[in-house]
Amino acid sequence: MIAVSLPPRRVWLRSPLVGGPLALGGGVAVGWLTLSLGPTKTAAGLLALGFSVLALRSIWLAYAAIVAVLCLLPFGVLPLSNSPLTPTLLELALLAGLGGYLVILMIDRRQLLRVGVPQALWVGLLGVLGAALVLGAGRGYTTATLHDFFKYILALGAFFLTMQLVTRLRYAVWVVRGLLAGTSLAACVGLALYAGGSGLTLRVLARLVPYGYPGGRIVRYIEDDPARPMRAVGTSVDPNSYGGLLMVGFVLAAGALLLGSRLAPRWLAFGALGLSGAAMLLTYSRGAWVGAFAGLLVLIWFLDRRWLFALAALSIPALAFGIGSGFVERLWLGFTLQDPATKLRLQEYENALAIIREHPWFGVGFGDAPSIELQVGVSSIYLTIAEQAGLVGLAVFLLVVAAILWRAFGVVWREPRHTARRDLVVIVLAAWSAALMVGLVDHYFFNIRFAHMAALFWTLAGLLVALTSPPLSGSEREG
Repeated sequence: MIAVSLPPRRVWLRSPLVGGPLALGGGVAVGWLTLSLGPTKTAAGLLALGFSVLALRSIWLAYAAIVAVLCLLPFGVLPLSNSPLTPTLLELALLAGLGGYLVILMIDRRQLLRVGVPQALWVGLLGVLGAALVLGAGRGYTTATLHDFFKYILALGAFFLTMQLVTRLRYAVWVVRGLLAGTSLAACVGLALYAGGSGLTLRVLARLVPYGYPGGRIVRYIEDDPARPMRAVGTSVDPNSYGGLLMVGFVLAAGALLLGSRLAPRWLAFGALGLSGAAMLLTYSRGAWVGAFAGLLVLIWFLDRRWLFALAALSIPALAFGIGSGFVERLWLGFTLQDPATKLRLQEYENALAIIREHPWFGVGFGDAPSIELQVGVSSIYLTIAEQAGLVGLAVFLLVVAAILWRAFGVVWREPRHTARRDLVVIVLAAWSAALMVGLVDHYFFNIRFAHMAALFWTLAGLLVALTSPPLSGSEREG
């Protein structure tokens, strides 16, 4: 018998007899697609195909894409059609991450599902939202409404994906560093557009309209008055949601600085703190300012209380010399209910309470108000949930929050200071607490039109659950 030795597969693919026809066929296909669809759509399709292939190599690539998209291109779509059902980049990234993990779960017996009270309540929240959607049918639902709801449910899936993927402390560090990098880049974009003025902001963001971005109200001012200061929007379109994104990065960066170099390099932490803090101020989002202050208090209280005196010492001379007087004045007008935006919020609260009284249990769904005298939409995630999913939905949501906070504070109080897990829990808890504080006065963390902010909120929640969960098995501890 004569043994025949076949060449390795890579050598076989490099053979001109095989590689040549493949290259020729690929070139013809790309040329035909370019003529049929145009260069932009062809390039977008090839990038999506390349990303899909690479995502098969590592689920973390899909996760990194989720973080990158929610920070930098939250409303971006593939320029394949003008249909309202065109998938967004965030949807594709979430589908890749969730679908990839479910495939791994089915084929790898070592993978086990984390179960517990927060997870069960989260599933219950999904059920209540689905019931509210069905019960609200007939109230002006459109294909865009259903698409937005689907995006929002996918965004809630960030909780499941984060909770399942983060099985080691270093994975949690990766997530925090990714959020620091993403918010820093988002801050850079916002500061560059702000420095270029309204003209540059309009030109740059108008070019994103063919890629899914809204074409109206691109340049934003305080009280929508061009005579007043312009507000930084970055690529988030809305200055308030942009401020919420930067607020999370600011709190995480402050926590990283308090820990030294254990969580992130000092250059990354310091850069993220400065960039996100400056851009957050220029959004003129008072909710983000208050949320960031609440997050700082959580950090300082549980990590190093000596910084409380430093914070007070810096505030007194700043107020005495009038540093940042414009920001302080805007904050004061909000606290004293003197500006039009705050008065409008009060009207929204009254309107929301009227809707809740008429539809207390499962709300009015995600469409129009039940009567022409009332309007849906209120600047509070808690009242928004009660409007759309009723008091049942609000109760389940609050139970999810309470269960996660119970576990997080259990780790903070039970474990000794300066352990790696406790410090990480404190930092993520501070960022999530800032988001919960913002929820008192704004709605973007629970709004089906801001799926990227919902994904950020539930990413932090999933990270807290992962950090407060025991390892599932020995193989998980070994990685």
